[in-house]
Amino acid sequence: MKKVLFLLIFLLFLSCKETEFSAGIENRLTATIDMSPETNYNNVDFTSDDDLGGLCADHDMVFIDKQDDGSLNNEYYTIRIEAKDYFKSENNCNQYGWYTTEQENVRHQLVINAYAEEISSYMYLSSSRYIDHPNMSTSGITAYYKLETSIEGLDNNGAGVEYFGNDVEIEIVNLDLESGLMSGTLNATLFRATPVLDPSGYLGVDNLPNLDLYNPLLNDYVSDSDGDGFSDYHLTDSIRIENCVFQRITVINNVP
Repeated sequence: MKKVLFLLIFLLFLSCKETEFSAGIENRLTATIDMSPETNYNNVDFTSDDDLGGLCADHDMVFIDKQDDGSLNNEYYTIRIEAKDYFKSENNCNQYGWYTTEQENVRHQLVINAYAEEISSYMYLSSSRYIDHPNMSTSGITAYYKLETSIEGLDNNGAGVEYFGNDVEIEIVNLDLESGLMSGTLNATLFRATPVLDPSGYLGVDNLPNLDLYNPLLNDYVSDSDGDGFSDYHLTDSIRIENCVFQRITVINNVP
């Protein structure tokens, strides 16, 4: 009986012990771009580029800053995740072009800006497009995605194709400020901001009648063209950032 009791206690200890998050590729951010402007019904893969021992720029970084305007109880933190996928083959600039991948010409980037009242080793942050909604989280995260060049090597006359969104969920499962590493997952819905001059080159781009673009940097928000009191998001062109995992990516901690 004592042996059985000891075994149960030991198993309980193992189940309660913290396990290391290892769902993704070490030191990389990976994701699927669903409903991409690339092609209809297909996904585009995103794998951030490795710095390869300092030979190439690190293309997956997290910047944590503390914001304080000097007034009482008005401190908060910003978390900025930046990732770029410019090189396919081996996902670094030094070994680029060793062989040809299906999406060889795709160059794209992803930026997430989040706000938090405090920083901890585990955090769940969510945001929506709503400013004030009784059943939805308010807007505290902004996601940005840019397709710079497509599978066919198109760049939309140098402008690329940009998307913005506030419907974002982030789960940070391990934030180690001492080691400067962060791991977790995220997903987001974004809406197109950039006009596409030649839609025939981007089969995944919707060009609906009365299409409404969304670019908050230019104060260009989704309108209520039918006057029903709700923004007409059904007239926008959207993409999804799905299955996004960041595994032990570099943290630049600017908190004093």
